Amino acid sequence: MMPVIGRRTAPLVLTLGLLVASVAIAPPPAAAQGGPAHGGGPRIIIDSDLSLWWDDATAIGMANVLAQRGQVQILGVTSDIRNPLAVAAMDAIDTAYGHPTIPLGAVAHSDANTAPHGYTDDLVAKLPHSIHSSDDVPGAVSLLRRLLAGQPDHSVTIVAIGAYTNLAGLLRSKADRHSRLGGRALIQAKVKRLVIEDGLFPGGAPALTNQRLDPASAPPVVSGTNWPTPIAWVDGTTGIQTRVGGALCSTVSANNPMRIVYESRFGCGPPGDGDWDGPTLLYAVGGKQGLFSELGKGGAAYINSGGGLSWRTDPRRPHDLFVHVADQPALDNRIDALLAAR
Repeated sequence: MMPVIGRRTAPLVLTLGLLVASVAIAPPPAAAQGGPAHGGGPRIIIDSDLSLWWDDATAIGMANVLAQRGQVQILGVTSDIRNPLAVAAMDAIDTAYGHPTIPLGAVAHSDANTAPHGYTDDLVAKLPHSIHSSDDVPGAVSLLRRLLAGQPDHSVTIVAIGAYTNLAGLLRSKADRHSRLGGRALIQAKVKRLVIEDGLFPGGAPALTNQRLDPASAPPVVSGTNWPTPIAWVDGTTGIQTRVGGALCSTVSANNPMRIVYESRFGCGPPGDGDWDGPTLLYAVGGKQGLFSELGKGGAAYINSGGGLSWRTDPRRPHDLFVHVADQPALDNRIDALLAAR
């Protein structure tokens, strides 16, 4: 991957013109069996492709800071990418913020280890953690079912900042020991809203990184009314200009997890990529906050002829929308402050 064109921006070389014109496993260790971080605020589950792209780490780091402040409840975090160390890196971040018992889950077949490694290896090498690989945690779909089954109806926000694999797996999951409900019915009962980072709306684009990670899993989530709750799409326009973290190497200690990730990716130079997932997390837990605008109501995302996502009027999904930045300087300042907190 080119050092300047990062995670999500590489596909934009081709698309910015458009913008303008359940498997049972052995019991996990104690850290994986614990409950969510304590506190009030929205109940969230984060589904992430944390491995190589820095914005996934920022989203999980900021969620931990907000949990410390009692502003959000992190029910669990799932990995949707086949890097078996991803969950160890997630555990290292959570542990650094004082939340070592946040439940973690790994995508099926993580042991294939086919996803590129990045800062995950640095986090695992430099920070304490009790989870060492995907062998130590439940399968993601099983964990999602357990977490949802234990929550009040219509109370959970799923923050999806990676591939669609686990979402599609949850949709097609069957009744199990956690719930008598099948996947779609369980989602309908327990999930308040799905917040997804993907797309370039309203103009549309070819498939971007998150969709390209598992193309076959996107249509079951996106198509028609298959996903039974409202969906908010925090699209790529929120991330392209969100360049944050540049002061971390001079303002926080060397063992701060956000600094470790930033140094690994950008060598303490200027931000080498936009942050797409940080804004997604902030919107998911706080709504507009004066930082975002909500657009496209009365419409929905759909798979376009190029295999990517576009937006169209869709009376079947009256509550879906897409999100853009309303105040970029304020958003950057908010994210930078959370990244430097611990």
